[in-house]
Amino acid sequence: MPRARTLLLVGLFTLALGASASAQVVELIVPQFGVTFVNYSGDDIDSDTGIGFEAGGRVRAGGRLYVEAGVFWSTAGADVTVPAGGATTDDLRTQDVSVPVGIGVKLIKTRPLALRLFGGVTPSFPTAVSDNDLGVVKEDLKGTLWSGRAGLGFDFVILSIDGGYEFGLGNIFEVGSESVKRNEWFIELGARFGF
Repeated sequence: MPRARTLLLVGLFTLALGASASAQVVELIVPQFGVTFVNYSGDDIDSDTGIGFEAGGRVRAGGRLYVEAGVFWSTAGADVTVPAGGATTDDLRTQDVSVPVGIGVKLIKTRPLALRLFGGVTPSFPTAVSDNDLGVVKEDLKGTLWSGRAGLGFDFVILSIDGGYEFGLGNIFEVGSESVKRNEWFIELGARFGF
């Protein structure tokens, strides 16, 4: 399965590069800031929804049909309860570098606004885990956490607003019999510059 995800990511990057070369428009959205609402799902855990933050930027290339790729730094987490060993509860918060890649279509494209529908994948690379009573450290997490991504976007003059959902595609832990996935709702605001 990891090999299939890597091939998908390489394919999307290749598509992005090809579209950039013949694109009608190339847009740079930077800086871009977001708020996330994160929870964890899986066997033998219970999770509240926690608030996280992200900052970065992305490039879009194309016309009505477009491709995009971005780089974000984020911190996100939520209160997690593990019933085993006496029901321990604490905030499981990570810092990550994520690289969302995807395709989209502009459902409405009239100056000065556009309404977009998009989807793709997001590989995230954990860089740190905050201290917690759950005993989770960075080394417990997989080196790459994969998520699917879907949402709606709205552009008006130089503003770009994206909102949607990222759903975990696999276990976030390197080892363990239980499967725990990280899921999040997000909203992002950025400044858009066309070339």
